[in-house]
Amino acid sequence: MKTSSFIFVFVLCLFGSVTVMAQNPVATLESNGTTKVFYGISALIDSYNASANGDQIYLSTGFFNPPPSIAKGIKITGAGHFPDSANVARRTVILSGLNIDKGADSLRLEGLFVFGDINLSGASSINCVNIIRCKFSDVYLITNVSSLVKNKCIFKECFFNTMRSSLSNSNNEITHCLISGTIIEFRNSIIDGNIFLINSRSIISINNCEIKNNIFLGSFTLEANFSNTINYNIFTSAVDFGSNYNANNYINISQSEILVNQSGNAIDYLHDYHLKAPLTYIGTDGSQVGLYGGIIPFKDKGLPSNPQIISKNVAAQTDANGKLQINFTVKAQSN
Repeated sequence: MKTSSFIFVFVLCLFGSVTVMAQNPVATLESNGTTKVFYGISALIDSYNASANGDQIYLSTGFFNPPPSIAKGIKITGAGHFPDSANVARRTVILSGLNIDKGADSLRLEGLFVFGDINLSGASSINCVNIIRCKFSDVYLITNVSSLVKNKCIFKECFFNTMRSSLSNSNNEITHCLISGTIIEFRNSIIDGNIFLINSRSIISINNCEIKNNIFLGSFTLEANFSNTINYNIFTSAVDFGSNYNANNYINISQSEILVNQSGNAIDYLHDYHLKAPLTYIGTDGSQVGLYGGIIPFKDKGLPSNPQIISKNVAAQTDANGKLQINFTVKAQSN
């Protein structure tokens, strides 16, 4: 799709928030070169039903009911999950949890506030699901049959409580997330650049994983974790690494010395999770540990990667010719 057309579609999707349809959420479906627009609380359901693998759905701000399950390899992009932002948009809210099922390989979810869990635990194998800059409660990748795996799934820059997986799954990734609960049963995977807010038991039954550049707040206990590589993490307590390989970790660092503005064990949009001393706590790649390290650091306000409306001006009334003057400023995103 050409850039100009892409921006037009995106503006069309958000336009409902500044017109008489301000309370009417909008879903815009891009499918095989055509555009369809759906309105109302069921707009996501309707656009999903009309979609096919590879299609893109853009959601405006507002509230959406989800389909009973998502079983297609599509892309669903909202306006973000923060309650406010520097642009004119507000967040996109999914009113209940999302069930991801067989056929959802290569699914991508971005910029959504999900009131509930994300569940990939159905009786099927699911690969290459990407969940980026979303807020949800818990995520389940539990596999009851060893042949029905959840592999190569990426959770990036998300806010969530607990992730429950199975040791038959592998090659998954949790990067630059804010986590208030526990990661349970991960194998042959990467846990990189996250902040764990839980007071203890933040990882359980993690085997053969790279655990690097994270910040672990509160007391920390390794429980049933074996053969992991644990490097360049910040811990606020002493750690018994057991049989896990470890090097260059920062141990017994006072919690008050780590982050600019953070307290307690709950996710808080008003907190500032930047390091107070980014040049002191260096990670595996030479950048800082935590959310803001790495090649692509955490993006403040969690804005999705599509173009964003950063200003708008709508005239109070039409002119003598019955036309309404509307001006938008749209900014492309670098990541």
